[in-house]
Amino acid sequence: HNSVTFFAQHLVHISLLISLCMMVRRAAEYLLLASGALMSAEAFSVPGAFPCSGIQAVSGSWNRCGAAAPRLSRRAPARGLGLRMQANPSQVVIKEDYKVGAGIAAFGAALTALVPLLGLPFLVLGIFITYQTTRVRFVLDEEAFELKNLSNQDKELMSTGENIVVGGANRWAYDTWVNYDFFPSLDFPILVYFKETQTPKEMWNEGPGTFDKKGGGQIHFFPALVDAKQLNDVFVQKGVPSERYNPK
Repeated sequence: HNSVTFFAQHLVHISLLISLCMMVRRAAEYLLLASGALMSAEAFSVPGAFPCSGIQAVSGSWNRCGAAAPRLSRRAPARGLGLRMQANPSQVVIKEDYKVGAGIAAFGAALTALVPLLGLPFLVLGIFITYQTTRVRFVLDEEAFELKNLSNQDKELMSTGENIVVGGANRWAYDTWVNYDFFPSLDFPILVYFKETQTPKEMWNEGPGTFDKKGGGQIHFFPALVDAKQLNDVFVQKGVPSERYNPK
């Protein structure tokens, strides 16, 4: 009788805890997928840290402004890993923003004090995203959006190498974009989302594509490591389509 009474009294608390666990798990899945997309063979400035020979390549060329790179096969490693990128006066480098990494780390620290098993992954993820914010740059030139690394030594922009989720270079031409958005909103951005058709159609269900029910392209998620409003302004200036911010 005492056990039944105790369970009845705490049923609401147990239900809320289960719901919280499910929400935390789903949020972690999205953030880990988004963070994984930023990891490359140079993720910690260790050449070859993530061998790309087994990663499927999906982009034919990462250098549209210079000499074209050879077409990559599904098993070919990306060309130009670790090579310094030449300065381009037409490039716009979006200002970095540490709010997402710091916010997740703070949330993780607070949750760790209450429920260590739930909070610790968020704390580690927040620290990782904060570290990535110091080195990953969102770069836009006349033809494409690209992720680049900031060199620790001379502060020059370098190739990020292969995309660890779907393979290929982290560079996408504007004329292949279908849509972009900020989640949950532009005023409170945590994830940057976009969909493109540059990736071969047979790869659209890889990585985050498993979450896409509409189809019509490959979707990508990245943590909002940069000033989202500046990024949106440049997207609109470049004519990148967005159902919410730049409808066509």
